[in-house]
Amino acid sequence: MPLPAANEPFRVSERFRLTLESAILELEANAARDERTLPLLTDPDHRRRQQLLISAQLERAFRLRELLTRTIQFAESTTLSVPRY
Repeated sequence: MPLPAANEPFRVSERFRLTLESAILELEANAARDERTLPLLTDPDHRRRQQLLISAQLERAFRLRELLTRTIQFAESTTLSVPRY
């Protein structure tokens, strides 16, 4: 199955889209919480590692948001069809 072209949207279910949105919000909330604790840290290496954690969380949230902008929701049917081989 070929991958969609860069300008084609991904078709996703509502459940997947909600899961993606939830993950983004959690990453951003965790980064904000970790950023608030940064001034309380006294060890320079601990502060550096905490900043790396915050940067990684925000980068992941940004990438997931980019993915989210490339998705469209497909209409889900009420019955689940399982392919037979």
